[in-house]
Parts: sequence; structure tokens; C-alpha cells
Amino acid sequence: GQGGWEGWNADPGADAFVSDLYAHGGSNSAEIQPATDIVHEYSGYTTGIWEYSAWMYIPGNFTGLTYFIMLNTYVVDGVNNWSVQVSFTESVVTAEGAVPATLPVILDQWVEIKVMIDLDTDLQTFYYGDDVLYESSWTGGVSGGGVLDIGAVDLYGNLASPVYYDDMSLQPAGVAVEASSWSQVKGLYR
Repeated sequence: GQGGWEGWNADPGADAFVSDLYAHGGSNSAEIQPATDIVHEYSGYTTGIWEYSAWMYIPGNFTGLTYFIMLNTYVVDGVNNWSVQVSFTESVVTAEGAVPATLPVILDQWVEIKVMIDLDTDLQTFYYGDDVLYESSWTGGVSGGGVLDIGAVDLYGNLASPVYYDDMSLQPAGVAVEASSWSQVKGLYR
């Protein structure tokens, strides 16, 4: 897949499109459509403190339920383990997992999603904008019984109307690294 992205379980029908309708850091963003379920895998992130950052835009006319997900274990057609599962509706952001929590959703503007992941102490903190949504164990976050590893991020449309992501990055905490942007990509994003 393009830029390391592919459909869930390598399904090409779950791809996203690149859009110039909204953009955070350049001229394009990833449009997460109703059938989108795209995954970016990671490897070698088993110790240390990491910051996962993504900018999300939810239009004011949004309807449905869409998801931002991170897994500690992701295997195509295999056994997976969820650490983060956060849903978004037109009114509320909900942490689904060991520590349920909610915040009001922010519409019609770019909002940063940030997950601070401390693999040395098995702790994660999820931020939506400037607010902490929850703190919990990384290995026990959603599925329970996970491993100390950052395995993948998953952007899941779940039949909701489109939302947009841009400037996504995984970096050591406190270190500025260039974010992944869809600004130079056009068309189908695989």
C-alpha cells in the first residue's frame, strides 16, 4: 500500500481516498469514507515513551459513528489485540475499553488526537484537543492481555459519513519529527 497503508486484513475494498476538501498541513487529507478501514502497521516499538499524533476534522453535518483505533498486535487474518478504541459521533467522543470516558466532540475544525504511550510502565494517555479523555494500561486498554508493542493504527469509517485525517506521526516523546501528510498524494490512498 501507499505510504505503508492498506485495508484491514489486506482488503483493497477498505481503502481511503485523498481529498482536497479539507487539509491541515498542506493541500490534501485522508478522507475516511463509510467503507474505509485502513491500517498502518509498525514494528520495533517495544520499549520507551512514544507520542502518536493525528489531526482529525469532523464536518458539521457528520452523521454516524467512526473510529480511531490502535492495536498492540495486528496480524492480517490473525489474532489481534486492541489498546485504543475511540468512537466519534456528531456530539460525543467515547473511549471504549477498560476506562470508559466521554468528551464533547469538536466539529468544523482540525483537532489533534494524541496518544502518549509509555511502554516501560505500560501506561497510555489519550488526548482529544487539549483535554485528557482517559489514562489506562496499554496492554489492557481494550482487549486485555496485550503485549508491550505498538502494532498498528486503524482508521475505521464504520458506515458513517466522511471524516478527515492529516499530519499523522509516531515519534519518541519530546522529539519533533516530520509528520506523514497526504498533501502530495492524489487519488486512491493504499
